Amino acid sequence: MACDPEVLKNVPLFSLLDEDETAVLASQVDFKKFATRERIYKIGDPSPQAYVLISGNVRVSTVDEDQQEVVVDEPAGGEFFGFASMLEQTPHQTNAFALEESGCVEISRSDIATLLERKPHAGMDLLTTLGRLASPHADACPHSGQSESK
Repeated sequence: MACDPEVLKNVPLFSLLDEDETAVLASQVDFKKFATRERIYKIGDPSPQAYVLISGNVRVSTVDEDQQEVVVDEPAGGEFFGFASMLEQTPHQTNAFALEESGCVEISRSDIATLLERKPHAGMDLLTTLGRLASPHADACPHSGQSESK
């Protein structure tokens, strides 16, 4: 099912995309619904897509050496899961399933590539947002290599 651009505006990673960039991305990605307890992917599955949780609840887990489930993440709305495997093009290292009826945006490397081909400046928007998400307090930290005067 196609994705409404309004849905993407609420995803932190896409928050700096302008209207045209958002429309291009929305035309590429899919919105998928998952039923309660429906598996989204399992360990070892190919990972052509990553997912952004829009509604509901999802559990991402792995299995330890005693075959016990270990919860890795329960993403909040707007958060990605399965992203590293999609970018690295490696099989999933985790399991993901819906804890309740859930809606997710399904996004692939080719979706991102198409956005960057059509709207190259979107790359800077995505990098800026990733930088902010990766280190939200970076501006509050002293710069490395600078000595403080006393």
